[in-house]
Amino acid sequence: MNDSVHFDGDPETDSARRHLERVLTGKEPPRRRWPWMVAALGGGGLWLLWNSSRAAARTKDGSTDETKSAGD
Repeated sequence: MNDSVHFDGDPETDSARRHLERVLTGKEPPRRRWPWMVAALGGGGLWLLWNSSRAAARTKDGSTDETKSAGD
């Protein structure tokens, strides 16, 4: 059996062939924007949780001033 023989539909050679076609034709692959959207939504969710926990801590302490330091 020869290892250099690839059958039609072999994922390894199809991937390399598509890559070479993109390089030779000069087409850029479409940009994926969903990772940025997931990161933005995740960051917004974390900020919302952090902000609500700070608000809960302030109401528990009875403090309304955010600029108060612990030493005052």
